[in-house]
Parts: sequence; structure tokens; C-alpha cells
Amino acid sequence: MAEKKENKFLRNSRDEEGGYFGLGRMIDFSDGVTRIALMLTALSAIAGTLFKVMQGDSSDNATYFGLNVAMQFFFVWLLAQELDPDRKLGGIIGGGISIVMAITLGIGNVLTLLWLVFILRLISQTSGCRHKIGDNAILIIVSYFLGKDGLWLYPTLTGVAYVMESQLKGGYFRSLYIGGLAFAVTATANITNEPVVISSIYLYLMAVTFILFLPAISMAAVTKFKGEKNGVRINPRRLQAAQGLFLVFNFLLAWFHGDQVALDMAPAWAAAMGVGAYLLSMAVQKAIFDKKEKE
Repeated sequence: MAEKKENKFLRNSRDEEGGYFGLGRMIDFSDGVTRIALMLTALSAIAGTLFKVMQGDSSDNATYFGLNVAMQFFFVWLLAQELDPDRKLGGIIGGGISIVMAITLGIGNVLTLLWLVFILRLISQTSGCRHKIGDNAILIIVSYFLGKDGLWLYPTLTGVAYVMESQLKGGYFRSLYIGGLAFAVTATANITNEPVVISSIYLYLMAVTFILFLPAISMAAVTKFKGEKNGVRINPRRLQAAQGLFLVFNFLLAWFHGDQVALDMAPAWAAAMGVGAYLLSMAVQKAIFDKKEKE
């Protein structure tokens, strides 16, 4: 019997040679922490909706707020896995912090979190595969629309990320071309002359994020995480580069675009805080355990 021909438009994206997406990562429903995160995502939507209803908001506004809280929680969990791929509980802690931020500060543009997830995967390659045409399209299109909203730094930083990716070990030389395209998109961005204002609360949050997240950068040097598609240990230097870009990009965006983008980036800071808080708790537990052993 003749072998059935493969439909080239339905190639498995997990195949290194085929597919149009390389930065996608699977959600492991058999993992206990993952199931908890998904359950908390659903519960956060309900909690956010009820919170707004109790405040007297209409059902439409309350539901919209609840859905945004849930999406924010989910993306924070995804971001935490990119910042510390060896441990997942930090994402749940960060998700809890993001809910507090949503209640006290408000909800930002969740699209910026999608952009940041793909930027981190582009550099660290936790998916076990380089970026492909579909990933590039997502990043360029998202950067274009954010630039059209007056956020010109997004396409600029996208170009910087591609150029940096090409120079890292295992980098893809065509990243330079995509970086050039991203810089060209910057030329189409709407640049406003309105004064940039950043509130002190965001400066404090950035300082706390930086302090808590520093141990994660040193821990990345001994990462044992393997790329999902190739099963090969990811390059520690690439992971540290992604973490460094995360801090620099977040702070630059908040500094140059002010409160508007600082609110959008606040959930990303929550993810970094969650990662740092979990590592700190592990260090404290180890110190207590070592002390008891000596006694």
C-alpha cells in the first residue's frame, strides 16, 4: 500500500525541519503545578468579576475586568517559566502578585505580555528550536500595532533582540534581516510630543523587581532545563541574556513611555518578583535545614 502523503500545510510544528512556528511550547496537563496554574487562572477570572460587582460596576465591566485578570495571571505564569524554566512555582506566586496589582493599579494591555513571552523565547530558546516565519510574523505585527499606538520603542527593541540573537552562540544569521525589518517598522510608528510622566510607585516596583530577580540570573548559570523539541540542555548564557534583556527592556519601556507602559509591564515585574521570592524561600528553607543538621 502506498504511503499517505503528508499535507505540507499541516506539518507538525514540533518538527525541527517542518512547521512555521518554532517558539511555541506545550502545556503539560499531566503536570501538577500546571493544573494548579490553570485552575487558578479560571478562579482569578471569577474573583476579579465578583470584586468589580461588589464595587457596583455593571456586569459587562465586571466580566471584562475578570477576563483580563485571568489573562494577566496566565501570561505571568508563562513569563515566569521563561525567566526560570527549571522551576514553575514562581509563576504561581507571581500570578498572585499580579492579581494584587490588577486590583490596586488597574489592568494594562495584555498584548505587551505576549510580545515579551516571544522575545524571551527568541533569546533563550526554551522551546528547543529557533524562531521561524510564524514567530517572526507575530513579533513584527505586534510591534507594528504597538508602534501605531505611539509606543515606538517596542519595534526598536524587537530589532535589538533579533540582532542580539544573531550574535549569541547558536544564533541564526537571518535574525539580522528580521532585525532590520523591525527597525524599519519603527519608522512607521506614531511618535507623540506629550511629556512622559512616571509615578513613584512604578519606580519602587522596578527597584523591588531588580533586587528580587538578581539571584535568578546567577541560578541560570547552572540550569538543567532541556529544550522541549530537541531535548538538549539550553545554553545558560542564552538564558542569562534573555533575563538581562527582560530587565533592560522593561525598565526602558517604562522610562521612555511613562505610566501608560509601566502599567502594561507591571504583570511582568510580578512574574520576576514571583521567581525571586520562590528562590529566596528555597534558600531560607535550605539554610534552616542545614542548621538543624548541624545541631
